[in-house]
Amino acid sequence: MSLPAYSDLNSTWNFIQPGLEFILGAQGDQGVTSKMYMHCYTAVYNYCVNKSRKSDAGSSLASSYAPNADNNSYSLAGAEIYSKLETYLTQFIKGLKKEPHESLLEFYVRKWTRFTIGAVYMNNVFDYMNRYWVQKERSDGRRDIYDVNTLSLIKWRNEMFQPNSDVLIKEILDLIEKQRNNMIVDTSLISTAIKSLVFLSIDANDLKKPNLVIYVNSFEKPFLKATEEYYSRESSKFLAEHNVVDYMKKCEARLSQEISRSNNYLEEHTKNPLLDTLNNALIKNHAQEMYDQFLILLEQNQIEHIQRMYKLLYKVPDTLVHLADTLEEYIKREAGKTLEEIKVQAESQAATAASTEGTPGVNGAPTRSRRSAGSGVAIDYKTYINTLIAIYNQFNDVVIKAFSKDTRFIRSLDNACRHFVNKNPIATPTTRSNCKTPELLAKYADGFLKSTSKEADILDMNADNLMIVFKFINDKDAFEEHYRRSLAKRLINGTCKSDELEESIIHRLQEENSIEYTSKMTKMFSDMKASEDLKADVRNHVGENLVKEFNPLILAQSMWPFKYLDDYNLNVPSELQAPFEKVIEIYGSKHSGRQLKWLWNHGRAELKANLSRKGKPPFLFTVSNVQLMILIAFNKKNSYTFKELHGIVGTSRNIFEAHLLPFTKYKLMDQSPPSSGPNAGFNDDTVLTIVEEYKSKKLKVNFISNIKTNEPKQEEDEANKEIDEARKNFLSACIVRIMKSRKVCKHNDLINEVMPQTLSRFRAKPLDVKRVIDQLIEKKYIKRIEDNCYEYMT
Repeated sequence: MSLPAYSDLNSTWNFIQPGLEFILGAQGDQGVTSKMYMHCYTAVYNYCVNKSRKSDAGSSLASSYAPNADNNSYSLAGAEIYSKLETYLTQFIKGLKKEPHESLLEFYVRKWTRFTIGAVYMNNVFDYMNRYWVQKERSDGRRDIYDVNTLSLIKWRNEMFQPNSDVLIKEILDLIEKQRNNMIVDTSLISTAIKSLVFLSIDANDLKKPNLVIYVNSFEKPFLKATEEYYSRESSKFLAEHNVVDYMKKCEARLSQEISRSNNYLEEHTKNPLLDTLNNALIKNHAQEMYDQFLILLEQNQIEHIQRMYKLLYKVPDTLVHLADTLEEYIKREAGKTLEEIKVQAESQAATAASTEGTPGVNGAPTRSRRSAGSGVAIDYKTYINTLIAIYNQFNDVVIKAFSKDTRFIRSLDNACRHFVNKNPIATPTTRSNCKTPELLAKYADGFLKSTSKEADILDMNADNLMIVFKFINDKDAFEEHYRRSLAKRLINGTCKSDELEESIIHRLQEENSIEYTSKMTKMFSDMKASEDLKADVRNHVGENLVKEFNPLILAQSMWPFKYLDDYNLNVPSELQAPFEKVIEIYGSKHSGRQLKWLWNHGRAELKANLSRKGKPPFLFTVSNVQLMILIAFNKKNSYTFKELHGIVGTSRNIFEAHLLPFTKYKLMDQSPPSSGPNAGFNDDTVLTIVEEYKSKKLKVNFISNIKTNEPKQEEDEANKEIDEARKNFLSACIVRIMKSRKVCKHNDLINEVMPQTLSRFRAKPLDVKRVIDQLIEKKYIKRIEDNCYEYMT
């Protein structure tokens, strides 16, 4: 076939049209030959090259494509053949017919696949026109001119897709629904049809710019709507026939299937909206049913199912807020029940013990039973703290395993723990009670830190448990006071299990709070080490006479929780005066102007008593300082009246009686006349005689543990008073510091600034702050001015 004349448009078009038929598949499966392909390309090339010369004005059609063309100027040819191609493509696409047995989707995919392949080849046939005429027209601002491949897609969109879009999209969605219903479908139809919409989304202004307008409006929006409707129906029906656990498993399977399908035929643009749609239909809309099941799963400790619920709800973050709140309230409720049971059990045991106790007191057993079963019943500190730890560990495991350490649930656990540690039937039996947890925690620490504790009793007590509970207590200053008091007793009595262990706990308390928080405890250790040097100096000067070992401790009054008591003013016997006087002399020489006060109510002594049977070793008595002075008096004679012995020893009468009573109770001394009852006191004329032979199966006898005084109650009151005073001072310092900086401050602003500053030590109440403000006004640190404001007084 010979090539047409280059100047004849009709001849050129008639020459290339049969080739285009083969290229686009109009002749069935018979493709274009290489020879025919080259002839078509050459014909288009010849026409465009030879027409692009100086010539007379173009045709009316050419003028319409190049309205500013100059009759005598050089112009690029292509407008006429471009117009012919447009017309041809429109007719070609409209002439496509589907087979009787085909669905529209099958027809569309079959023809689209063949057409797009041909469009690529056809684009190459018109390559010269694309590179010159099309490019020039577009650079001149013509946005209705496209390269041949793009023109083919636009014609397909206008003539094939848009007239049939509703039916086509419906068939795609129907096929997707069949696949969701586990029916076998040809997924290539879905994939090819959807991808065609992406190719058809063309931006006329910028052909290279990605554009999904056809894909989004024609497919994505209906697809997401159909998806939501489908899964809303399915989920409601499934939940009506199955339990929540089975539903959660179904959700997991459905989400996995949809993600897999989306990877096969959906654009990236649709994947996130699809997940949002699925999450709303499957999870958010049924979150309440999961919430209702959550409490049941918690009670049954179904960690696996709770984890499954968490992972589903995690996909809709807003739904986790309620789940975390539910967990927090559940922990509070369960902790309250557990601690209430412990309290009731303790009250029951106390009542039983009181009713079956030996000899009744003055008021009889029933009265004592009622008192024991009341709200003031003593709870074993070990049981209490271990219960708090058990509750924490139980739900901490849930947070770790089921909620993957999600910060929301860690926060819920912390909030719940902070609540039940500070407010529970044992810690705060009444609304006005001070929290007992800090005091019980300090006793717990004292239990496993004392060397005198039995290993079996402290097997499950450790520093880690101490720090867990410490983290949650509000009144950390109360714990510091009680812990410091128990630490002081361990230090002066030499009952610390390990100095390293003591210091490690202080270090951990310091890390959790501040250096200031543990400053007094640290100074106590410094005092103990300084006392060792003093002890050595005293031993070198005094030697060993009656006193074999003397351990004086110099304690800073502001750091140690001990107070000098006039009731304990002892008379030191002459045989003991030398070491005491030497302590005063040596310490005074090193620290001029400091005053020493002896704390006779603290400390202890060990003495040998040659009161055993002949040939047996002497007894070793552990006694208080008062008891020491009493027994030393019997070195001079065997009998004294109560009045004589009291005059020798000193102290107040009630203190003297309390320390003397264990000697008569356990037959170390004979009393004449004998006591009329266990609670009977002594008369001034009562004669007390030391026994010649003490009958005890043990060689080591401790008389201190049987001393009954009001010291525990006084110590508790003193500790509470110290805590209150320290809080007032802390609040005063905060207020003065704020007012000094602000000069003038409104009442509410001052309260709001003070409250957060107290959280590291205690939870201040607005009423407490107001009382301190009133005290500072009285002391003229600040003054009240108008508009409910305060002014700092310089």
